[in-house]
Amino acid sequence: MIKVGLFDSGIGGFSILNELFSVLPAAEYFYYSDEAHAPYGPKSDQEITNRAIIITEELLKKNVELIVVACNTATASSIDELRSKFPHVPFVGVEPYLNAYYKMPDGNKKMMVLTTESTGKSERFKRLKERLDPNSNIDHYPLKNLARLIESYYHHPDDKNLFESEVKDELLFLKSKNYTHAILGCTHYPLITKYLEKILQLKTISPCPYIASRVVALVKNNDTDAHSNTGFYFFSSLINQWELKNRSDLLLPFNQ
Repeated sequence: MIKVGLFDSGIGGFSILNELFSVLPAAEYFYYSDEAHAPYGPKSDQEITNRAIIITEELLKKNVELIVVACNTATASSIDELRSKFPHVPFVGVEPYLNAYYKMPDGNKKMMVLTTESTGKSERFKRLKERLDPNSNIDHYPLKNLARLIESYYHHPDDKNLFESEVKDELLFLKSKNYTHAILGCTHYPLITKYLEKILQLKTISPCPYIASRVVALVKNNDTDAHSNTGFYFFSSLINQWELKNRSDLLLPFNQ
């Protein structure tokens, strides 16, 4: 059976995991949530890389054949060193789908990319934007609190109205700018696609389907048998143990 590992500072990578459940249902998944060391944003690249190495070693104990760095910040900070230190392991990173602008037909399109502050400041993101958007057709907005709000609501989904109100406040400055599309540059953001599209009245563009397709292309035994597992393994660095969870519960707080 295919074994795939994923990690993030929290539950943001669930957006990728959910996509993988659809395209590679027969695989066995091991998801590491580094909650004890979250958020990654204020940390240095070396601190994040040190955590990424420890997490990779834990995932390799589960005999995973591929690891998804399911976090924009960790990808920007660590993926090059991970590939150097573990040359036998295929790593799949996540970056904003900035070439979306040039793949869409010409016409009425006004596009922005939304990131966390840390991703927006990273050299990897700056280089990516210079390479894929040399004419600066895509406006960039770093959001200070959105990932934190999503993470907090997942663990404490007791006040949906308050959560929606806080998300609206975070996005308020964008509502009058009349964008047609928003590229989601943090894995937390696709978890609330329906909120983003409703509040901003636009279409969102997520990297998750492309990451899932890349995983499918890389796994040695491409078994997409519809008779899938019903669970996945979850590790929180706060609890420090693996737990078996139901796939059907993955996005429960955001689907209610």
